[in-house]
Amino acid sequence: MFVLHEVESSQVGSDIRLFFKQGFVELTRRRHELDGWPTKEQLDLLCERAAGLFVYAVATVKFIDNRNNDPKEQLDRLLRSPESSAREGKAKLKPNKTLDSLYLVILQEAFGDDDTEDDHETRSVLSTVILAVTPLSPSTITTLLGFGAKEVSLRLSSIHSLLILQDDINFPVRPFHKSFPDFIVDPARCTNRRFHVSPPNHHPELLIGCLNLMNRTLEKNMCKLPDAVTNSEVPDLRERTKRYISPALQYACKSWHKHLVDEHTTRTPEITSALHWFLENKFVFWLEVLSVLGAAREAVDALDVVIKRLEASPTVELANDCFRFVTGSFEVIEESAPHIYHSALPLSPRKSMVRKLYGRHANPMARIVHGLPDSWDPAIVTMQYSCRDAAWSPCGRFIATSDRGSRIEILDSATLKRHTILEFPEGETLELVFSPDARLLMSYITDPTKYITWDLQTGVMVSAISPEQWDSDTWCYSVTYSACGTMFGAVICRLGTFTISTYNVHSDTYTYSHSVRGQVVGDVWTHGECLRFATMKSRSITTWEIGFASRNPPIEIESLPLLDNSLHGLYPRAFHPTLSRLAFSHSKRIFVWDARHSKFLLNEDSESPFGTSFSSDGRFLAYVCQSKPIKIYLWKESPTGYILHWEVDCGIAEHCLLMSPNGESILVFGSTPTQLSRTMDSVTSFSHKQAQGTFNVEFSPDETLASVVRLGNNTITVLDLKSGNPLSVIDPGMRVRGQRAARNIVVVAGCEEVGIGDEKVVTWNLPARDHVLNAKASVNDGIRTAMIACPEMGRLQSVSISPDLYSIAVVERNTFSRSYSLHLHDVPTGRCLASVPIRWGGFWRLWFTSDGCQVWCIANDGKANRFIIVEDSESGVIKLKDLEPTNQPPSTSPWLSSRGYQITGDGWIVGSSGKRLLWLPPFWRSSDTTHRRWSGRFLALLHRQLPEVVILELEE
Repeated sequence: MFVLHEVESSQVGSDIRLFFKQGFVELTRRRHELDGWPTKEQLDLLCERAAGLFVYAVATVKFIDNRNNDPKEQLDRLLRSPESSAREGKAKLKPNKTLDSLYLVILQEAFGDDDTEDDHETRSVLSTVILAVTPLSPSTITTLLGFGAKEVSLRLSSIHSLLILQDDINFPVRPFHKSFPDFIVDPARCTNRRFHVSPPNHHPELLIGCLNLMNRTLEKNMCKLPDAVTNSEVPDLRERTKRYISPALQYACKSWHKHLVDEHTTRTPEITSALHWFLENKFVFWLEVLSVLGAAREAVDALDVVIKRLEASPTVELANDCFRFVTGSFEVIEESAPHIYHSALPLSPRKSMVRKLYGRHANPMARIVHGLPDSWDPAIVTMQYSCRDAAWSPCGRFIATSDRGSRIEILDSATLKRHTILEFPEGETLELVFSPDARLLMSYITDPTKYITWDLQTGVMVSAISPEQWDSDTWCYSVTYSACGTMFGAVICRLGTFTISTYNVHSDTYTYSHSVRGQVVGDVWTHGECLRFATMKSRSITTWEIGFASRNPPIEIESLPLLDNSLHGLYPRAFHPTLSRLAFSHSKRIFVWDARHSKFLLNEDSESPFGTSFSSDGRFLAYVCQSKPIKIYLWKESPTGYILHWEVDCGIAEHCLLMSPNGESILVFGSTPTQLSRTMDSVTSFSHKQAQGTFNVEFSPDETLASVVRLGNNTITVLDLKSGNPLSVIDPGMRVRGQRAARNIVVVAGCEEVGIGDEKVVTWNLPARDHVLNAKASVNDGIRTAMIACPEMGRLQSVSISPDLYSIAVVERNTFSRSYSLHLHDVPTGRCLASVPIRWGGFWRLWFTSDGCQVWCIANDGKANRFIIVEDSESGVIKLKDLEPTNQPPSTSPWLSSRGYQITGDGWIVGSSGKRLLWLPPFWRSSDTTHRRWSGRFLALLHRQLPEVVILELEE
């Protein structure tokens, strides 16, 4: 292998002369009357003009070899052309030997010297070839521009010497060399205005062509896919896409937004009108096409571009709603085009614009009886997993997360879709850092302590370095890669003393260490081929620099005043190196000090802030406040300092945050769930704000009613399953342990907040369903109250009421012996009918079988006690007969479907025939089967992260 510009110029000239000779020999063989042509003088002049550029020689031979012109005349015309003195890109040529003059001659020969009648169409065809995201065929160009096929083919064939052009009109055409696009878009080089292509002026033309094509041709189920399948389950999907989706439409669907490049030239009435009509009428059909093409991610980028490029308007508002639809249902949109209509549309919020516009196209196989939100969740994406640490790639496209082990996941930063999993056989990951080009990822692990470097393109570990002089009092403060990614530097802290250590990734070796004077603030960062960091000491904040491989001590770059001594004992939280801004806390307040201008930008109350971070441009500051409930604060820069943009209530769960490099997104992570939000949105709370306990739901035997209570809450809601509306809301005046509704009666069992022996069961009548909704009731409205006399004088652990509402089963824990017992009581009187000890302890899940003849008790280890209710025929005494224990609950248990429905690990509800009925959003999923309650065709989702219970009616 050799580099052409390093070869002797005489050798290059000889090769170009040889190329010309062979090209002309081949031309002479195919043409007549060319003997003795070209002359030596002509060949010498061509070689001189080529000036060592093979691209000139190739274009020249292609131009002369025009089937419609005489080669001799073509050569004479070329040699008679005025010799341009314009610059030729980066090539150092003599002024009269440039490609520019050759390209102008070819264009003028093709389209005439001064005929401007067809200039618009000529430039349109040229700009489409030059600006297309992927090469387009003549037939596709014809469709997008709306020109005649003959006109497009004629214009392309006229400049065939500048293109790779086949006879087949369906074969993509592309410039034969990159120098031609560089020439034609540069007004200083393409001096003839007739041929100059201005990207800001011609991208809109392609954008309009794409929008108009989609608006004309997109329709529902274009590939005629069967219902309820995933894309991978359609064996001939590729053939269907080729048959039903033209190449022009494929290009339009995948690339239209890439022509929305300039916010000024694209804010025209024609574009905004076409775009708005597209979003109002073709949006979900567009998603369907992207799904079958495997390009669903383009929808996220397209809508993001619309929101950023266009001014605030109804179109942007609609685009934002569409964006929420895509990010909230991205998983199912990508996996199954039919389930856009089966799942994504039916699950969209009631008040969403997408639901209102496209709800008529929904084809649900499940009805959301209760729990469908009115509006979009503040988080654009929610995933049901927790992570300990996270890092955003410098390009902003990826997020690396780690759990409490050695597993690392690389996620898409807009959808949180998993791209790659990296696993180290041992240790616990505590720090994640991307290299500047995002090709490498550093994971700092403990037990054993190592710096692990991963190649993200291959998923292979390329380096594992053990740090020098490490003990239990040492911890890694911050890490950064060199610009080239071959070295990295780490700030190490041991007993309050900081050290900078550098390492070589390629050789797996330690390089040097340097002591640091003062306290390091913020993260270290890369500046060129050096490492920089900031320290705080006395009344100044100082920036230092050191080479990654340097033996010399750090050099002071800049020292700025910190502030006076009135804030002694401040705690640094984050540092913005470019703007010299320090965020710190002191005396339950958060401050931002602008060291460069010696002033405060923020001074507000805040208890124990942590996870503080600036956006890369300093516009935003975010942190988590450890007050109860835990909150996240986002501050936005203003002329007077930072002002509060939004605050988010995280409830009781511990969370951290990570801001994207551009400050547009925030990842909230820690405890489940992990959520992604946008800083541009006005967020008030996250979904897990109300996570105060799991639900309990009981269905009536005839599946017309459901009684709902959140455990620990004193309110019971009775739902009419036909309408989904609340029939009655009851305050029983006690802690509810169990409830059931049937016919027009609801029975509730529970106890007071304190004391033993205060357990009771209360019965209410329900109002007529066709007259009253959401009727209020209290304990005083009950038609009957009975105290539950537990023989062991223990506390209720679990309660279940029989389907006929006449019996109640209670698991009781004896206060003194700590043993467990099962008691059967009479609901009307509260009298204990039978008792029996339970073999195993633990949390009990208790239920009656559907016929009311058996009681099952399942411990949290899965072991089950079974009891059959037996009444003596002579004495009438009721007994609980112990049956053989089992580890498998029966199919009649409320946690298993009696109709064969199943929920897969990836969130699909599958019918007994294997048909995919509904995709569950990640926020609705739980791996714990006890967080579900089945009853015939109904399913209730109960896990604690839901703001309210979700009840579904399935149809197969």
